[in-house]
Amino acid sequence: MPSDFSIKIFGCRGSFPVAGAGHQRYGGATSCVVVRAGDREIALDAGTGIVGYGNELVQRFASTGEPIDAYVFFTHLHLDHVIGVPFFAPMYIESATVNLWGPRMGPHGSFGEAMEGFFAPPFFPVPFHEMNAVKTLNDIGEVHSVFFVKGQREPVVLRAGHPSERDLAPDVADCDLVVRCMRGYNHPKSGVLLYKVECGDRSVVYATDTEGYVQGDRRLENFAQGADVLIHDAMYTSGRYVSMPAPPQGYGHSTVEIAAGVAERADVSKLVLFHHDPGASDDDIDTLEALGKAAFSNTVAARDGLVIDI
Repeated sequence: MPSDFSIKIFGCRGSFPVAGAGHQRYGGATSCVVVRAGDREIALDAGTGIVGYGNELVQRFASTGEPIDAYVFFTHLHLDHVIGVPFFAPMYIESATVNLWGPRMGPHGSFGEAMEGFFAPPFFPVPFHEMNAVKTLNDIGEVHSVFFVKGQREPVVLRAGHPSERDLAPDVADCDLVVRCMRGYNHPKSGVLLYKVECGDRSVVYATDTEGYVQGDRRLENFAQGADVLIHDAMYTSGRYVSMPAPPQGYGHSTVEIAAGVAERADVSKLVLFHHDPGASDDDIDTLEALGKAAFSNTVAARDGLVIDI
């Protein structure tokens, strides 16, 4: 019997999408992970992988007639994590509601302002206000927790650690999903949000576009402590990470060894290597996965279409 809590990888490539004979088994779409709990689901990031997810939602809508209510949480606004938004089919369906959550970064006054400014001419021919769905654009940060209460359409958003959360937060047992986030500062130039999605006593942590620290990322290890699944950036091998003449140290991405170290110290059950280098072939990622297994035995390299029951 399948689990009532699962994740599906729709895109796991970093920087830009790729295609061709060398990218068949792991895929070439950029970041998008969908977390499902029963009939409730959320997407993490909207790279080109979200196009496939949008097509799934439209097929369901055509089959059942149930209106689409989509939730997408963004780690940051680099192009490879947002480029799928204007190609997300529910954006053009009048009866759909698309709820977008993301960090306020850079010179923009809000997450919504940044998104609406980018997806408009001359960068994209259709401005946000001409996309037919009902759209909400919401700021989210480390201080927020989002509770998707069973039987309730709209989530409850509270400030983590504030007395209001202690007094008003729904019991986790009464929620389909709870989304918590942590701000990471080691992804240029404005940082990134890392997400923990909880379903009862089970959890998955999504930590892409993050780079390690000397003696480990202790904040992330604490955030991910005991998670069932840790999805962690592992763009490089340690050899590539320090290779001359252009080592990618400081680019805000991790090695498989860094990812395995976080997984071990956080005592997670499963490590998923994520945000594959666009220059890496299927064979290269096979090697990466083998390195990961040698360092942390329950490791798998993400691939488009991979489903993990939790």
